[in-house]
Amino acid sequence: MLSGGGAKGFAHIGVLKVLEQEGIPIDIMVGTSIGSIVGGLYALGYTADDIKKMAKQSDWTELLSDYVPRRELDQSSKIEHQRYVFNMPVSEKSLFTLPGGVVNGQNVMNFFCGVAGNLPVEADFTKLPIAFACVGTDLVTGNEIVMKSGYLPTAIFSSMAIPGVFVPGKHNGNVLVDGGLVNNFPADVAKGMGADIIIGVDLRKDLYTAEEVGSLDKLTAQIISFYSLRKDSINNSLCNIVIKPDINGYNTSSFYKDAVDTLLMRGTASANAMIDEIRELKRKYNLQPRPVSRDLIEVDQWNITDIRVSGNYSMPPRLLIDVFNLDVPGKYTYNEIKKSVNNLYGMGVFKRVYFILEDNENGKTLNINLEESKAWDINVGMRLNTRDGVSVVLNSTRKDYTKTFGLLSFTADISAHPRFNFLAELDKRNLPKIALMVDGLYTDLAVHAPGNNFYRARIYTGAAKLYTYQPLFNYSILGAGIKQEFYSGMLYGSTGEGGFDIPDNQRFLTHFYGYYHFDNLDDYYFPTEGSEIYAEASIAQYQDFSVINPIMLLKFRKAVKITNQMTLLANVNARSLLSDASPAPLLNYIANRDYEITLSHHLPFYGMPSIWATERTTIIGGVVLRKRVYRQHYVSVATNLLFHNDVIFDFENYKSIFGVGLTYSYKSPFGPIELTVGFADKYKKLTVAANVGFWF
Repeated sequence: MLSGGGAKGFAHIGVLKVLEQEGIPIDIMVGTSIGSIVGGLYALGYTADDIKKMAKQSDWTELLSDYVPRRELDQSSKIEHQRYVFNMPVSEKSLFTLPGGVVNGQNVMNFFCGVAGNLPVEADFTKLPIAFACVGTDLVTGNEIVMKSGYLPTAIFSSMAIPGVFVPGKHNGNVLVDGGLVNNFPADVAKGMGADIIIGVDLRKDLYTAEEVGSLDKLTAQIISFYSLRKDSINNSLCNIVIKPDINGYNTSSFYKDAVDTLLMRGTASANAMIDEIRELKRKYNLQPRPVSRDLIEVDQWNITDIRVSGNYSMPPRLLIDVFNLDVPGKYTYNEIKKSVNNLYGMGVFKRVYFILEDNENGKTLNINLEESKAWDINVGMRLNTRDGVSVVLNSTRKDYTKTFGLLSFTADISAHPRFNFLAELDKRNLPKIALMVDGLYTDLAVHAPGNNFYRARIYTGAAKLYTYQPLFNYSILGAGIKQEFYSGMLYGSTGEGGFDIPDNQRFLTHFYGYYHFDNLDDYYFPTEGSEIYAEASIAQYQDFSVINPIMLLKFRKAVKITNQMTLLANVNARSLLSDASPAPLLNYIANRDYEITLSHHLPFYGMPSIWATERTTIIGGVVLRKRVYRQHYVSVATNLLFHNDVIFDFENYKSIFGVGLTYSYKSPFGPIELTVGFADKYKKLTVAANVGFWF
């Protein structure tokens, strides 16, 4: 019988290992919370070594979150994940409805689905290789619910759903939370299932003193202990042996690698400390080891012949299956199925997506269970850098692909260079996506020019864009559109005086463009693998098409993992204005770092000040060597080379600029914290750029 205790439950595995070595047969397994996870796996037929391997190899930070790999997110979800630090859903029915928990349980639920993939959806847990039961708390009545049948993954999740951390679980018609609230040491449940001899593993500590209750973790543990106090004396008296591992120094959230290793060893040590009592129990009752069937865990890939959807959804099932992107019939492993699950969850319209494998005449039916979210997401981002100063980004996004406009988004960037953006996206099955975007920007630029001179440009710009795009094979998008831009503002000399307006004939620019975008980077800010390519060909016109400006743009970056700590990044940025009559807003400019870029066609270059004007054809190549020096701390050394000229094919007259940069970065939960010092042979002065927060 295994108690609850969060991460401290890794000690359960060490205890089970000793019981196996001593030949103690286990006929009934009962658990609460983490005890239900370890106990459920053991009841399916996994050995202590199997579970130990899972514990050590799993990324628990990812497993206990709703994290989806960036490569498996759709385009809008990628932007949200790399821009905002705070998210709150607002219900369509009632304002500011808070979620039932911080974590939906997306990943841990699918993990349970994978390990129990060979178990029927309506199972009798008492008929498992080891009879099993787990405990949950009914969120409506507060009563203890003992789960002995149904879908095992929902039972285990319900037993471990800590209130306020995980959304409540749903099992056999009940809405449930962590069973530790009502019975954290359920020896009575084991007794009720017919257990004659009970060995309990108790991860609980004595009640904290007033001086010790100083953290949220301890406060939560104290409250849970209050609820189970009345059962403690009864449950302890039912046990033949109670093993209490040493858990000092660890708490319910100690899911990091060193803690896993230590708690496993402490569990083993605690059982060995009571080895005489364990052996005496074995001798007294003449206990003999018995084989445990592994039939439910031997198959690790399934022959899937059909896919269907269930749960709460309003999108056409065929569209959902298309997004799921799994060809049937075919044999698939858990990891392959999970990747397809992420494709659906990555759309950003579901609270949770998990799978159920059901037998059919020819193999397995993959049942995709969906919980749709119909809410506006309120997103908040913040940053501080040498370009914008302090910036607060406020966004509201609604994704509901049953409506005419499947995606609606409003964004306001409040800073020294304020910007707004509105996006409405039409999504119809079997047709390319159609989108309308309107945005506006005010900016005050210091534009550097040859001779170390500069002028200021205070510009108001607005744009309306109508475009269409079609996702192609994995990670690729092909699109085309038309954009109408308006510029208004004033250019000033280096003294801030003697300004002149942008000419009337350059205020309205019409762009016709086509583009291709490929992106399979594993991380936007700190990639270790993958590539990103953005290629665009456009024609910009003004003066009623009397002046035509063909423009070519290419942005490319590639990440190559050298070691676990070191990554090589290669990049190419190029832009060419093929007309010699280009208005000022279209000209080429470079910025010191990505977060100092103002307009989308500005190009990054280490060592030069922001913003520096370059000639009509500008080509930049660079290499960055980034090393992780300690946990989330990085040091990068960069070198880049720029060639530019007004005539694209006049190779003899291209001018060059060479620059280098040294960057310290910290990967914080709120975005990168960076400081870059650069130098270029053209500028001959040190440049400094700094940023705190997401800058996308």
